[in-house]
Amino acid sequence: MKNQILEINQAQQSPIITQIKKLLHERSGEVNDWFSSISKNTPPFFYNSVDLRHSGYKLAPVDTNLFPAGFNNLNEYERNKAVSHFKDFFTSHFAAVKKILIITEDHTRNTYYLENVGVLSSIIKNAGFEVELSSIATYESGEQANFTTPSGIELQLKPLVKNNGIISTQDGFTPDFILLNNDLTVGAPELFTNVKQTVSPPVEFGWHKRRKTSHFETYNNMARDFALVFGIDPWLISTYFARCGIVNFKEKLGLECVATQVDKLIMQISEKYKEYGIDGTPYVFIKSDMGTYGMGIMTARSGAEVLAMGRDIRKKMDIIKGGAHNTEVIIQEGVPTIDKVGENTAEPMIYIVGGESVGCIYRTNTQRDEFENLNAAGMSFSSICKESNDKELCGALGLIAKLAAYSAAWECYVESYSI
Repeated sequence: MKNQILEINQAQQSPIITQIKKLLHERSGEVNDWFSSISKNTPPFFYNSVDLRHSGYKLAPVDTNLFPAGFNNLNEYERNKAVSHFKDFFTSHFAAVKKILIITEDHTRNTYYLENVGVLSSIIKNAGFEVELSSIATYESGEQANFTTPSGIELQLKPLVKNNGIISTQDGFTPDFILLNNDLTVGAPELFTNVKQTVSPPVEFGWHKRRKTSHFETYNNMARDFALVFGIDPWLISTYFARCGIVNFKEKLGLECVATQVDKLIMQISEKYKEYGIDGTPYVFIKSDMGTYGMGIMTARSGAEVLAMGRDIRKKMDIIKGGAHNTEVIIQEGVPTIDKVGENTAEPMIYIVGGESVGCIYRTNTQRDEFENLNAAGMSFSSICKESNDKELCGALGLIAKLAAYSAAWECYVESYSI
């Protein structure tokens, strides 16, 4: 336990965390006003989760999810906080809503995911709403699916009918609001065509259309403006990135584009390392420009590594969630993490409801080092506030996650971001 606390305390005192804590302590009113001006015409989505990487010298988002799973990782305090923010969100934006239908992912063999669905539905029920569950697979089969989560929560995924643009369950539950917890990587079904009810996040923002590079372009622009107002180097809260649009890893097509972009980013990162006196070798993540679940990801420190990748790595990079082929990639600056829980490498995950942080969690991994993707076999989760006993740390992490969540709304609803 002593070693665990020592590791976390070191992370709490890092230069970037200290700088953000100081900003929140001295200028919190100005920060809140800045976000209010940003969201006046473009409010944040119902929910998000944001994966952060914290290297000590910088803290930056590396993924912003519009269809988050993992609500089962929230502790009791965080779940109660989520209940409060769910209420506030609907009061502010959808005051007439009383009934909510959650559309889940189809991978119902994943008991961890089912636990997330159970907790998410419980939180929304505790916020005062009627809740029912369904999925695309249930709609297509026309048969109810029943599950029991590891903690004993009973789930019923009910078959659906659609009449005159109104979606209902076969037993007569007609929602006012349809909440997607399916990221639609493989596409949007006919069910959601010309629906009269509110569907959130909107179907067109699923991974079949959304791209990570669009998000990070918007985020970097917003982070730049935020940083200029509050006296921060934008690089300390963002990442360099590039895109290659037509890649075939199986046939080794388009890898020259990836290699070229890797070398360009390494040069950019090297310049910032020199500026800040950072002793380390720059690297990048190469990952699918669409989709989640930690699939289709590798690291590289030079373009030559890309051109020399073997068959096994190309096979891993070729297929992402749902069996889709990985034909578009984002090359993103790698941010080595200094966070640890015990001896295990860790990274922060922040859960957002209505643009406000409700959960502050470490993803740890027993099998990955500080340079690698931690969303892989060997991962587990723990509460940051519980581990660190530092609410200001969660506030600092939450500020950058909030910036990413607000950027996601701009990314999806506005063609370009400017202040």
